[in-house]
Amino acid sequence: MLKFSIALLLPAVLGWGQTTPNSITVTASKNTNVQPDQVVFGISLVTALSASRDEVLSVLQEAGVTGATFNNVGSVQQFDRLGARSETILTWGFTVTAPISNMKSVTDQLTSAQRKVTQGKSGFLLSFGIQGTQVSPQAQQSQACSMTDLIADARAQALKLSAAAGMGLGAILAISGGTVGPDPSGLGLFAAPVFYPVCSLTVKFALGAF
Repeated sequence: MLKFSIALLLPAVLGWGQTTPNSITVTASKNTNVQPDQVVFGISLVTALSASRDEVLSVLQEAGVTGATFNNVGSVQQFDRLGARSETILTWGFTVTAPISNMKSVTDQLTSAQRKVTQGKSGFLLSFGIQGTQVSPQAQQSQACSMTDLIADARAQALKLSAAAGMGLGAILAISGGTVGPDPSGLGLFAAPVFYPVCSLTVKFALGAF
């Protein structure tokens, strides 16, 4: 969707007989809708306090978990049913990102890994869940703002306005603009699954007689 705003500057007499050039300023903007194309799985691995990161990564690899990104590790104090302190354990957090189209296969892979870890000799426990969806960098780049397109849109609108004013459209005098949009990684699973980057460009053209 394109939006335009205009400002028409007429000659103004300044000191010493100088005048400002006739000009027209047009702002063109575009909204693009980018649907999330990735699903983010969160993986939690519970281990003994003595477990090292290398051991945890080795267990994940042996269980068939690939492409996991380490996020954090923390200690948790366990208590028995009577409230007595028993032991301190570690919880390791990882994420796995996959295309939404591969969601079922990744879920099956993690289910299999969970079973292998439980049945293994490490004594570790693995659990996982879906944390949300996100827009991949590739999808974001495919919707990148095009300076050339925005200038063309601004020029087309400026031509209509200059013709209506009975004047010719000249060279570009100034350009300013920017891109704004929400962070796709902040979208939760049940949030609106759309990324809305807004591209805008303000172009100032000179006006002259035909």
